[in-house]
Amino acid sequence: MFSKITIVATTCLVLAAAGEAPEGTGGIMARPSDPEKAVQAEYENLKSKGTREALELFIARHPEHPLADRAREDIKRLGK
Repeated sequence: MFSKITIVATTCLVLAAAGEAPEGTGGIMARPSDPEKAVQAEYENLKSKGTREALELFIARHPEHPLADRAREDIKRLGK
């Protein structure tokens, strides 16, 4: 004979395996996006602002990323 706790736990596992999140949890989390695409999108978003501050923010967040070099070039163009 199963206890109520065992039945509830089993039900939760079955629902989770079926892709249904428990009520009140906000749903199943989406898989994380491709980190490279996320950085590229952030660069494009900040670049579109057209400000030195936005580009400097990108560089501060991603100083070693190749797009940081592009942001530095963008800043130089803004200065002219």
